[in-house]
Amino acid sequence: MNVVRKTSIVITLFVIFIAVIAFGNNASSQETGRRQHGPPPEAFTACEGKSVGDTAEFVSPRGDMVTGTCEQQGDRLVLRPDNPRGNSDGNDRSSRNAGRRQHGPPPEAYTACEGKNAGDTAEFVSPHGDTVTGTCEQRGDRLVLRPDNPPGGRSGGRAQKETSD
Repeated sequence: MNVVRKTSIVITLFVIFIAVIAFGNNASSQETGRRQHGPPPEAFTACEGKSVGDTAEFVSPRGDMVTGTCEQQGDRLVLRPDNPRGNSDGNDRSSRNAGRRQHGPPPEAYTACEGKNAGDTAEFVSPHGDTVTGTCEQRGDRLVLRPDNPPGGRSGGRAQKETSD
């Protein structure tokens, strides 16, 4: 009987030990997998020594180059990305964003209005080869191209495909 009791105690302790290990690993994986809210620390570091409106850049934890403008957040400056999805050049749509609908203007819409004034006309060629024409308008602290015929048909039209005659 003594052997049976000792064996039962050993098995019980072993099961408890395994449960503690499994629970500990699960909690730690949840902790590291938790999504961060707010800007990453690199967004603050990128704007150290800069002024509101200055451009800055940093490499995100995923390895993307993030470019943007420094703006005030509380008592610190933080980089506001040109493209919040971490795709600063607008040409290389990553596979993790494939199939997702992009919200807001593409980076090319901002680039098309650089050096222009609100109300000026501008155009750019989209990654799909469409020539998008429109008018530059103020959006926050930057100018952005508002298409004459926005893709998606909000005004009933689509961007025209560029053709060579």
